[in-house]
Amino acid sequence: MIGLQQIATAAQDIIQICEQKRTNKADKAKLLKLQAAIFTHIEALTECEICGSITDLVVTMTIEPVTAKLCKDCGINAIEAGKIKKPVPRKRSTRTLQQNIPTTKKKSSQQQASPDNAGLYTEVEKQTSLKKTDIKRLHKIIQEIAGPMNLENTVLYVEREVELAKLKIEQDALRTAVALLMAA
Repeated sequence: MIGLQQIATAAQDIIQICEQKRTNKADKAKLLKLQAAIFTHIEALTECEICGSITDLVVTMTIEPVTAKLCKDCGINAIEAGKIKKPVPRKRSTRTLQQNIPTTKKKSSQQQASPDNAGLYTEVEKQTSLKKTDIKRLHKIIQEIAGPMNLENTVLYVEREVELAKLKIEQDALRTAVALLMAA
């Protein structure tokens, strides 16, 4: 539980900084460091395959033919019972599932499955001189947009996401890449 405690400590530090009457550039730098620390600790958390709780201490246990990543409590229960009881997910009918999916989600999942993305990324790479990894990130950001958006608003949205992700991409290259990725 050390990871969760460190997240709580960093959150308290953020609250203390935010409660100050006047903040400055040094406070912003501290906030960014705390944010990075929180994200690092959150990424280190793992989910128990039995109860679904998240923790930084997970044990991979194999009893008979079943292997699972378990938290402390579920591991003790599995040892006492002599077997691992994984929860069985309920099956959903495909008809109900298809009715509940919004039309924009169907479109984005079809775009993700498209095999031409390698050719698209190569074309964008030639025209913008960006790395393929950056192009893939931009494409993912564009695909995650919930509804249809015009080119200018998409560029503004992607610029903001790029700033948040701290990617170093020139604005001209970004605009060209977004236009090409949206046209595909």
